[in-house]
Order: sequence, then C-alpha cells, then structure tokens
Amino acid sequence: MYTKQVKLKIINTETKSKPKPKPLNNETAGQSELPLKDRFLLAVVNGDIGRVENSGVIVSLKEFKAHFNDITSDYINSFLPAATIEPGQRSVTNTKYVFRVKKGVYLVHPEVLDDYRL
Repeated sequence: MYTKQVKLKIINTETKSKPKPKPLNNETAGQSELPLKDRFLLAVVNGDIGRVENSGVIVSLKEFKAHFNDITSDYINSFLPAATIEPGQRSVTNTKYVFRVKKGVYLVHPEVLDDYRL
C-alpha cells in the first residue's frame, strides 16, 4: 500500500509539471509565447497590421512597432530589416520573407502567408 501512494504522488507531480502545448491557431491567448515571426505573420493574415495592395501586404516599421509594443528590446528595430530578402532574390526562405519597398516600409512575400492562412 505504501508503494501505491508513492507512485500516485509521482504521477500527480508529473501531470502537474507538463508544459501546456503552444496554440497553433490565431487565438490571442498564448500568442506571446510564439516566435515573433509567427506572431507577425498571423497579425498580417488576420488583418491586424498591414494594408492590402495590388502587390501584396505592405507593413510599415512604425505600424509593426506599435502592434508589438510588448517587445522592449532592440530586436523590435531589427526584426523586419533582418527578414528582408536580398536585392535580386525572389524566393522566400525560413528567415527572409519580406521585401524592402523603401525606408521603413516592407512588402510581405505572398508565399510565406499561404502557410498561415486558415
């Protein structure tokens, strides 16, 4: 009987310490746990940031910073420039998925949005 009580306590402890799975949909609860790339692309797909034009979705750095004001590090300033596809390239990669239209204005590559549409 003593052995069963110990096993029961171990099982209960393991059950309580399991991490909660991260949401894969666009629910706002838990989105801050997602990587910024996923949060950004979900916000674009949901229409929270960006404006739709003939060429695609245009996002300004100012709008990006206002939407993600929970990020207090300098990462907020370098995120979009770091995700910019090099001039002359057209294909999207895991880390490069926006085109720089002009200073502070970016065009989201249409192929990257396909993965985030529900």
